[in-house]
Amino acid sequence: MRFLMLHGGGTNNQIFELQTAAIRYELGLQTSFEFVEGSIPALRAPGIESLVRPGDNFFVYFVPGSADTILKAVDDLQGYLDQDGPFDAILAFSQGCSLAATWCYRAQQLQHIPVKGIVFFSGEPAQSLAGLARGEARDLDPRSEEGALRVPTAHVWGVKDVTNPERNKMLYEQCDAENRGPVIWHPGAHELPGSGMDKAVQEVVQSIRRLVGRK
Repeated sequence: MRFLMLHGGGTNNQIFELQTAAIRYELGLQTSFEFVEGSIPALRAPGIESLVRPGDNFFVYFVPGSADTILKAVDDLQGYLDQDGPFDAILAFSQGCSLAATWCYRAQQLQHIPVKGIVFFSGEPAQSLAGLARGEARDLDPRSEEGALRVPTAHVWGVKDVTNPERNKMLYEQCDAENRGPVIWHPGAHELPGSGMDKAVQEVVQSIRRLVGRK
């Protein structure tokens, strides 16, 4: 199994490696992970102090509210998939979820989604493609625009996440009800399930294996 990994805004690949360590370990040796780092320098995200090393730099994939940077991030992600794919699934966190979902909407329009599924951790919703085409950055409304994401998805939320609970829900509602899995809850906040969250880690791993067709 090959996974494309998209970190949260204001972090970097090394931090996302640490955040996903427990999940990656449980997925086993027959897996590989390609971490794609944002290219826009940013301030450090809150709550990750214990994961930061001296001299670390932090990045975002796009500037929130900037249609130009969102479109460039989607183009860059497509280019990466074209060059280094195929991948079985995308594992994305926070801003990385918005990038993955927006990219997937465009791939859906082109009738070619080259992954079996996406796992969204504490996700930001997709941006409207129609809005981006007009230079407007806004959340996509699946009821009146491009419809629902048809790719199979898994959704993982923290019970203490006060950062973006409504935006988690918005992303969930953008995904087709028949293809999205039930929400997996972990006892943490705006983070990924890790050490000390064994039950949630196992649930996530089982969900990922179902997503890519390996039980």
